[in-house]
Amino acid sequence: MPDILYQTVIFIDLDGTLQLNPFERAIWPQVVGEMAQQSGLSAADILQMIEDENNARQRDDSVPAIMAMDLDDISLTVAKRLGVSITTSVTELVNTYAKSHSSLLEYALESLQELAAPHRAIVIATKGLAKYQLQVMDALGITPLVTDTLTPDTHNGLKKHRHFFGDWPERAKLSIMVGDLYDDDVLYPSGHGFKTLWKPRATLIPDSLSHLDPFTRAQDFPYTPEQIVHPTGILLSLRELPAAVTHMEQHCL
Repeated sequence: MPDILYQTVIFIDLDGTLQLNPFERAIWPQVVGEMAQQSGLSAADILQMIEDENNARQRDDSVPAIMAMDLDDISLTVAKRLGVSITTSVTELVNTYAKSHSSLLEYALESLQELAAPHRAIVIATKGLAKYQLQVMDALGITPLVTDTLTPDTHNGLKKHRHFFGDWPERAKLSIMVGDLYDDDVLYPSGHGFKTLWKPRATLIPDSLSHLDPFTRAQDFPYTPEQIVHPTGILLSLRELPAAVTHMEQHCL
């Protein structure tokens, strides 16, 4: 068992939490557009096929995590089903558009800078493969502000798998997951024994909860019947993240 080196390890999701990647604005229009032109199907229908294939692979435990999230292979698989060929490489397009078509969400870098402290490890935890994420992180200035980056390539796992996180939880007294997706960033990490800070789309948070602190907000949030596991806190903005982590360090250890 590794030595405990930190008081807190903060796992932070990337897409939808800290950044917007170039897929929606630059990559899918080219990949899907090429398939649509040859097949006669709408771009929306083809994009849905890609999403369905991605989700099916994630649900199938017989599919290695790396293949479940390999958008190059998923695009080729969908193209074959449609009887078309594509010359566009997702990886090459990410390399081309990482800087020009990616953006930081509000207060992303500032929150990472405020979280920085010797007793904390800040670890990116993303389902995106390294070949899609690392150059975007570099372009946006995220890389120098984090301790480590975990992708499905790291331990051939997804967030639903405990081994995705490696030995980081054993290297700290408190593990916190921060992210925007309920299953990946609340349900699964809670099952691993982590505390969770959920940052859902702002439109999901009723105005009546906006003035509350993240922890009271999590208690009063109108969860769906399926959302049985509740987060430790709910963030309206990344501006709330540093203070929320400090509060958890004071009350959850």
